[in-house]
Amino acid sequence: MPADLQIRRGVPADAQRLTEIARVAKAHWGYPEAWLSVWKPALTITSDYLRHQLVHVGTIGKAPVGFYALEPRGEQWSLEHFWVEPGWHGRGVGRQLFAHALDRVRALRPGVLVIHADPYAAGFYVRMGAQRKGTVSAPVEEDRDRTLPVFEIDLRPLA
Repeated sequence: MPADLQIRRGVPADAQRLTEIARVAKAHWGYPEAWLSVWKPALTITSDYLRHQLVHVGTIGKAPVGFYALEPRGEQWSLEHFWVEPGWHGRGVGRQLFAHALDRVRALRPGVLVIHADPYAAGFYVRMGAQRKGTVSAPVEEDRDRTLPVFEIDLRPLA
């Protein structure tokens, strides 16, 4: 596990680098270029997004290697982005970032964290303790039946 991973709040100046991480991480799974083009807006992290959303960046040295974004949705939280540069997969970066995200939810407003996961990331979320709750439709050009697994982690205090 990278002992030198530091996690800090994202800032507007991170926008370009975080966009690069999101795009290379998504492309890593071998999706067709046409799909990646359709997803380009969703994989673009803007300075405005960083100013207004709860984004945390994992760095090695000063270089960002992964990040996540939490968005409040009523009584729940949504993990809107969770990306790790492929060269850092399997080295503990994702595990540390995910633990940090859970700690943030517990500290800010304990609730249920909902994750609409990429199918390739489903195993990671299961290993992190998330419970699969179903699927959500996510059609793309030649796969109109495509779905995403939906996971939840209940971070509310026990009664």
